[in-house]
Amino acid sequence: MKYFLWSIGFIFLLSCSGEEQSEIRNQYKVIDQNLPSINEGVNLSNFLTINNVVLLESTDSSLIDFIHKVVEDEFYFVKGGKSVYKFSKSGEFISKISREKDGPNQFSNLTDIISLNDENRLWVYDSRSRKIFQFDYDFNLEIDFNLNHPFFGIEKLREGLIGTPGYMLVLDDPYSLFYFKGDNLASGYKFDRSLLSFNLEKSRYLHVMRHDFFSKLDSEGYNFVNSFNDTIYHIKETGNLSPAYVIDFGENKLLESDLLGKGYSSIVDVFQFINSTDKSFNVGNVFESKKFLIYRFFNQGKAFLSVYDKSTNKLVSGHRIILDYKGKSIELPLDEEIKIGSFGNGRGYLVLPSESSVLGEFQKDFGVVDGDNPLLLIFNER
Repeated sequence: MKYFLWSIGFIFLLSCSGEEQSEIRNQYKVIDQNLPSINEGVNLSNFLTINNVVLLESTDSSLIDFIHKVVEDEFYFVKGGKSVYKFSKSGEFISKISREKDGPNQFSNLTDIISLNDENRLWVYDSRSRKIFQFDYDFNLEIDFNLNHPFFGIEKLREGLIGTPGYMLVLDDPYSLFYFKGDNLASGYKFDRSLLSFNLEKSRYLHVMRHDFFSKLDSEGYNFVNSFNDTIYHIKETGNLSPAYVIDFGENKLLESDLLGKGYSSIVDVFQFINSTDKSFNVGNVFESKKFLIYRFFNQGKAFLSVYDKSTNKLVSGHRIILDYKGKSIELPLDEEIKIGSFGNGRGYLVLPSESSVLGEFQKDFGVVDGDNPLLLIFNER
């Protein structure tokens, strides 16, 4: 099924050539990002090794509308729009848990999931009730905790947890990160501090309701994407925050003057204007390993992928991705449903929709047909 970003938010990125394009300013790197041709491609096989292609079993009970997030332990837990699906490592469907409209101990809005691998537990966060529900791996509910804040995403840290409301006003002052101290749901989490203020008027036109604010770093901690300043931050397990990368779109950067004081009547008006220009913005869908930083952006309604080599300061970008699969080169346009995710430790996953509109002739190579679940390509950095 096609997933329309118009209805829930927007994920965007940027692109460039293979020249040295990064400079160190203070303690973060500035990556100069130009706009490549839509015919340019990024050969991911130069950076990633695909270890396994998982065909998620497709049955009436296991069909996934859209894969927002995948977490792993001895199983894969896949977050769809309404359900969390449990699959074996070979892709066999085991069970699922779905949102419910009623009941004090049920989640009604499936916002985020977190796996506690050391405890064989799964957290489900519901932004509507503002609760975190803890399940065992058989989906038996054990405990819930009211966080009292509506977020688009959360992550558990060693000394607490972090949440983001995107660019909604949660407190009296607009902030995009909230840190809570605590150890577990039984003892609870207490709000400690807010971070990263944003322009409230600008947020009316650049609000992002997405599912990729956070991504696991290679070792400990997380990346956090700030769409307001095209910056990728590092969050340590202690909750400390520092800028790591600034993506500089140069003359293609979306300016505040493009958003404020224009008399827009709706978000649709805003993006119709943006897509009529050559503006690039909203870094997202980040994967970072020891060697590489991968991110995505949109320009004129098209997605672009960039890979930054941290050792050589070189950047390659394109609207197409190239993969080596069973000795065959597979080249695909970067569809909006193709996404990358991180498991940490240099490992991650690539989601490929099974539809012919995306895979084309390569459906036969992967053994899928229209209507099948998306493919999970499990990889580690090369």
